[in-house]
Amino acid sequence: MPAGGVILVNTVVRSCPIVVEGVTLYADLVVINLREFDVILGMDWLARNHALVDCQTKEVAVEVNGQMKTVIVGERKVIPNCLISAVTAFNLIKEGCEAYLASVHDTTKVSPGVLEVPVVREFPDVFPEELPGLPPHREVDFEIETIPGAAPISIAPYRMAPSELKEFKEAVRRVAR
Repeated sequence: MPAGGVILVNTVVRSCPIVVEGVTLYADLVVINLREFDVILGMDWLARNHALVDCQTKEVAVEVNGQMKTVIVGERKVIPNCLISAVTAFNLIKEGCEAYLASVHDTTKVSPGVLEVPVVREFPDVFPEELPGLPPHREVDFEIETIPGAAPISIAPYRMAPSELKEFKEAVRRVAR
């Protein structure tokens, strides 16, 4: 066990077929009551199937009929390498590079309906399909009294490190030109 404890086991299922990506592999399974996992295939299974684990591509290849076949492919996060920061883009434009601004919207993406939101389904009495009407009239109307001609309260922006402030002022000066 990961915590260093000991578990007594009295059931082993020998040569249990496991089908992965259409490939049937066999494993000796030790029956343990685990809530998080259905099956844990360990080093003995990897060695018996001559498995090659490629951590870079997140793939596991096993030997099937004398040939290696990839049977397990993990989730891959695709990180686009074409993204640059706003500061880098600003500097490239300053150096004379052409720039284009595009606003892209996915028109094929369907937004979920109101009934597909879990909270709405959980509390149907709070989110009825038909509204019962306007809210009742209150004795006191809500209002915020203002003084005519009063200026907004001036609050200093959040503090910046001296190097950040210098860079910010320089960027404002360049844009103001």
